[in-house]
Amino acid sequence: MTIDKTGKWWVGTEPKDTADYLIAYEAEGYAIDETRVCECTCGSLVFRFEAHPDEGCAQRTCSSCGSEHLICDSAEYWDDADPKEWSCTECGSQQCNLGVGFSLHELEDGRRDVRWISIGQRCTNCGTLSSLVDWKVNYGPSDQLLDQV
Repeated sequence: MTIDKTGKWWVGTEPKDTADYLIAYEAEGYAIDETRVCECTCGSLVFRFEAHPDEGCAQRTCSSCGSEHLICDSAEYWDDADPKEWSCTECGSQQCNLGVGFSLHELEDGRRDVRWISIGQRCTNCGTLSSLVDWKVNYGPSDQLLDQV
């Protein structure tokens, strides 16, 4: 993983760079404890992406097979959302790799619940890293969200 931090935008060279970006970003001050790179069931790591920052929901669409996937608990809020389609701030491309970062808190019984979700994008054309959406998780148990990226 190599991130160039010298320019106006951070630029990554591979999908896993979204993890380092989200860890440094710390949306709303929530430290990222775990990350996942989004991968389609067809094996592709390239997506079109849309999200609604106020509703806290996001959907990825595989650029290879067209499969749509609502990320984590987004299905709960998607019907009421007016999502914004992501495009790169540098080159305008709409193709990206996605990474999901989780801020966790430990429960008394030793389980960990998700308290904050952040999604990072890496433009597959120019490598620019960004984050369009993050949201708080106000319920538990929520550890199942770690497997719903």
